[in-house]
Amino acid sequence: MKKYIFFLCILLSSFGFSQSLQKELEQANQFYKTGNYKEAITKYETVLHNGYKGTTLFYNLGNAYYRTGKFGLAILYYEKALQLSPDDEDIQHNLVIANSKIVDKVDVVPKFFLFSWWEAMQNIFHPSGWKAFMFIVYLFLIITIGIFFTAQSSLTKKYSFFVGASLLFIYAFSVILFLTKQHQNENYHYGIVLEQTVNVKSSPDEKSSDAFILHEGIKIKLEDKLEGWNKIRLSDGKLGWLESSAIGII
Repeated sequence: MKKYIFFLCILLSSFGFSQSLQKELEQANQFYKTGNYKEAITKYETVLHNGYKGTTLFYNLGNAYYRTGKFGLAILYYEKALQLSPDDEDIQHNLVIANSKIVDKVDVVPKFFLFSWWEAMQNIFHPSGWKAFMFIVYLFLIITIGIFFTAQSSLTKKYSFFVGASLLFIYAFSVILFLTKQHQNENYHYGIVLEQTVNVKSSPDEKSSDAFILHEGIKIKLEDKLEGWNKIRLSDGKLGWLESSAIGII
């Protein structure tokens, strides 16, 4: 009996916690609607710090920070929202607008067309989307195999064989895309510069020479970390070291 009471207490406390978060979200949304963006940010951040994450929360935070002129934080949360919903046109649109406000305009090193094509294929879905796609293809593959072995007509067997072979190729190809996308998400990390102006150093030392200057909002690739410093790379290939406190991790 004590065991059931214990689990009931956990369930009720979880319900109370979710109710509290829901109340905070409703208050945040109300503050946003009335133009009280700073209060909305405070409420949204409270919900975020309590462990809740979601596309809508990141998107609303990005909008609120954009309204207060904090473009670096706006871009950071738009990027976080885009990670969860890569096909969302509203997020993409607002991210483009926010990026138009930043100072730094970095040229992208052109990629070989096959690499660009491969990346475009990977980005069709988020890893969770690739899982769902693979499951659907696998399901149809199993059905096709079943039809092949149970069909009486030679024509049906012929068509089911070619359809099955095509589905097997698509499934194998999607597995490769999923694994490479998963590897990319786990090993390639990006951040947004949150300080208005920062000096990127040639080494992870405050006394080292300045390599170049960056401004708020620019997206950077994080390649290494050492005692409060991050080794960064720009899309044009420039390398340097930047203090971790100046970076918001996507």
